Amino acid sequence: MSRQRGEGSESLLSILAGVIILLAGAAAVFYAAYKVSYVSVDYGIHVGIVEELDWRNPVQLLKEHPEPAWHLLVRAAMGLFGVEAKRAAGFVSGGLCALAYLMAAHFLYRAVGKGAITARDTAVNLSVKASAVSSPGSGSGLSLAGTAFFTLILSLSAAIFVPWFNEKPYLGQGSPNPWHNPTTIMVRPIALLIFVLVMGECLRVQRGGFRKGQGLKIWKGILIAILLVLSNLSKPSFVQVFYPAIFLLMFLWLFVYRFRNFPLGMQLLVCCLPSVGLMGMQFLSAFYGTTNSDSAGVVIAPFKVAGLYTPNIAISTLLVLAFPLLLALCSIARRVFDWTDAFAWLMLLAGMAEKFLLAEGGSRFYHGNFSWGYIIGLYLLWFVSVRDYAAWYCVNRDGGASGSGSSGAAKFFGILFFILCGILLLLHLISGIYYLYYLIVLGNGV
Repeated sequence: MSRQRGEGSESLLSILAGVIILLAGAAAVFYAAYKVSYVSVDYGIHVGIVEELDWRNPVQLLKEHPEPAWHLLVRAAMGLFGVEAKRAAGFVSGGLCALAYLMAAHFLYRAVGKGAITARDTAVNLSVKASAVSSPGSGSGLSLAGTAFFTLILSLSAAIFVPWFNEKPYLGQGSPNPWHNPTTIMVRPIALLIFVLVMGECLRVQRGGFRKGQGLKIWKGILIAILLVLSNLSKPSFVQVFYPAIFLLMFLWLFVYRFRNFPLGMQLLVCCLPSVGLMGMQFLSAFYGTTNSDSAGVVIAPFKVAGLYTPNIAISTLLVLAFPLLLALCSIARRVFDWTDAFAWLMLLAGMAEKFLLAEGGSRFYHGNFSWGYIIGLYLLWFVSVRDYAAWYCVNRDGGASGSGSSGAAKFFGILFFILCGILLLLHLISGIYYLYYLIVLGNGV
């Protein structure tokens, strides 16, 4: 029994090494975000808002600035540290990126780390990849150091950079890690937490067979509702893709589970109502309000904005989705593609529709502000893709690339496609490092 317990958990030395690597990764992303804040074109506008912010009148503040969470944090940091707005902006964005890194590492470790099987029914656990963790004492699973490494890859990866196709690493392609926009940095950790909480509850209820009394826990429903409002106040981009995706998931489950998920769908709808109301006010203020002189409504303009910075929209999309797309195809072939993967893809598709079809009217037509939901969707899709690849890595490491009953050919192709996914992931990582070099060292604003 003691030997099995030792195999299924990490040694103290391994945990200590993992914590050191984890903190080093958090420090790295903090430093990157801090340095980018001094060159990004978006920071000048948002720092100016911070300096003019009057939080003595919250109603007027929301009318003029409907997504003030980051700005309020910067004002608080200015008072706390006694620094100017520009430096406080770097501190806040750096801290938020470090927070997103640590949260992603925590959730990744709970999903595929050593002993993850014991967390199968916890609130923060995404659906445990059964192929990665076979039993509590098997020794399978990712170490804390491995988790820190995979999370750093997630936090740095960008679209594959092909300079002869598009000389700009970000514009045209987008990225799961946009460093230049502070409000996106603000909403990202909140989006990740909501994503994990909602899917954790949905999967818990599903595993319980949708029995009476197995619905959404009240305190978690209240927490989800509060977090959704907070995400609105940070940047409405997340709820723009969350609402349609959760609706489509619940609608699909009506047919898959013969309407047994209907009470759960209604409970999630109630959780969304406060943020839906807030989003309606934000929408009117941003696009039709009198306090915004640039507001000119929303127009349908298929592919006009999306094609502004790229010679080919399809290729640019493929460059940012190469790794997640190939991995999803492999997961389907290996029969490990789960509802968490499906939900992440639904959010990305919702964001893609908004990015490709919608635009702001008037002078902000080419600002591309309807692409931010797509950007958040990219990050969440990349999170589940890295989770799946880490689980696959554990399978291959433990000698089960395609299962014990698989033929030699199946094992060969399983390893081959695992390597191909790894090559693509490496290209995304190298491109992400260059993207930071392009911003920080070369001094480009976006």
